Amino acid sequence: MKNLIVLVVTFICFGTLNAQKSDIKLQTKYGSDNKELHSLLRFQEVETIKLTFTGDDLKGKNYRLLVKEYTNGSLAKTDTIMDSVKFDYTPAISDSVFEFKYYVKTQINNTIKMNFMFSRFSTPRLYDIRTSEDKYALHDFLKTSDPMPIELNTKTLIMGYFLPYVDKETGWKKYCDVSGSTHKPEDWGTAFDIPNYYLIEILFE
Repeated sequence: MKNLIVLVVTFICFGTLNAQKSDIKLQTKYGSDNKELHSLLRFQEVETIKLTFTGDDLKGKNYRLLVKEYTNGSLAKTDTIMDSVKFDYTPAISDSVFEFKYYVKTQINNTIKMNFMFSRFSTPRLYDIRTSEDKYALHDFLKTSDPMPIELNTKTLIMGYFLPYVDKETGWKKYCDVSGSTHKPEDWGTAFDIPNYYLIEILFE
């Protein structure tokens, strides 16, 4: 019995060490402050968002950025966009502010183009479209206008690019019903019968 208690305490402590509270916060801003550029992006049907992470706990931390593709209710692919431990040109974060811009567009050649733009480099990606009947939409995972708290050593979903939920009674296509639902983003496919969507995830450690 004593050994069992020790084992339970060990697991609790291990979990606490892995998921650590921090002062890191995420704030997002859509579009561009430049009116002409904003109009051009809208004309080209490019969605863009600036993600700004702040907090002293960022200093000295490495980060991983992932895109997860879900198809027919299941995780189909995980794409590592950035891993600062593995790439020499991406050192650990040295400041209390870390930010990048994200651009995404559904292209006429049945591909989705994403680009993660950092201060000194960018990482473009192309993904095949699983269905061309509806438009995809970009939403962040901030619940309110307040900054979103980010824990250390914990994978955190920060954005989703997804197809709409089609209301069978009205035929209306709804995006906010998906992003604002109580369902976990990983379950959107089965909960809303969405054939394809993408989740963007970040980890600071």
